[in-house]
Amino acid sequence: MSAQRVMIDPEQFRKVFGGDLGDVFLLVTSPGVRAGLQVATGTTVPVQEFAWTGPDSRQGLIAEMAALRAAGKRGSVLWIADDEFVHFDDEDLRDMRLGAFSSFSAPFSEETLAGSVRIVSEVDYERELRIEETFLTLLDQADDMLFLGHEFGTEAVFRHQYSEHWFSLHGPLQPGQQVVLPTGELSSLVNASGEFEDHTHFSLDGDITLQGAPIVHRGGHETSLAETERVYQDLAAMADEPAVITVTDGRITAVRPARPGATRFAEGLERLLAHDDRYAKLHEIGFGTNAACTPLLPGNYFANERHPGVHLGLGLGTFTQFHVDLMSTAIDVVMRGVDGRDVELFPALGLTAGHALSPAAA
Repeated sequence: MSAQRVMIDPEQFRKVFGGDLGDVFLLVTSPGVRAGLQVATGTTVPVQEFAWTGPDSRQGLIAEMAALRAAGKRGSVLWIADDEFVHFDDEDLRDMRLGAFSSFSAPFSEETLAGSVRIVSEVDYERELRIEETFLTLLDQADDMLFLGHEFGTEAVFRHQYSEHWFSLHGPLQPGQQVVLPTGELSSLVNASGEFEDHTHFSLDGDITLQGAPIVHRGGHETSLAETERVYQDLAAMADEPAVITVTDGRITAVRPARPGATRFAEGLERLLAHDDRYAKLHEIGFGTNAACTPLLPGNYFANERHPGVHLGLGLGTFTQFHVDLMSTAIDVVMRGVDGRDVELFPALGLTAGHALSPAAA
């Protein structure tokens, strides 16, 4: 750990909590994380702390929030732990808003947390809501989506109108809501949230260029950080050794290097598919919309998932050992058939997407 601790001031989070921090700012931290934090004093909203020591702390935190409600108090809850964040039931969060930072899939570092806090404090959440509204309108109006990779001449068609399960993470938190921070993503899942079936699939066909950043999520406590890091390192060459995948009915049927001799990422992806063929199914197609998450940063960094662009999600924790998000900056999205015309998605959202590589690859 570095000697510089991360300042946690409730005012840094006022916007993401909807401008209203309530009566209490409840800071929930695990011991290793807490040692790297400095909590602001003299804040306008009193800070109350709760120690998170693992899954067994869940009921204690629920009781803590219930005690605040019983005292007639509303709260903003900031959860920061080197543990897996598992969403709480709606009744447990009544009169509370909860934002979470998890370092479950990569070791906690003050530098990473400071970067995530910066992103959360910089976002214009009302603009996020406008982006969401425009995006949903385009989804409704377009016949399908075209995924183009101009450098390597790739093209794939996503018939998104057949997709039933859409999830949006935009705007400030309202009472009773919770989110893993930062916000800024709209995604489609093949199955309902938390479900995974091998036979279901997206209506997606063609070739897709993958170049950018992998994000590897641990599937559960039984998977170690060391195993997670090994899989991440096996895919890390995605930044500067892109691959082209062929997708048929939403499944990866072929992988090849985009450039002759630049094979590390393609080979790493093929090893993942050989290890468990369930990763060949695209379980998620996500669209990052958070301009504050630029540029892509090196390392297994969760916020890269919210970077403007497209990420493809493979596997699902509790079913597979990992959930792997492949955030590609080499995909341009065209919404086809919007009032009889084609619309480039990210420019229509007021975002610049694609072609931004991590500093490690520059």
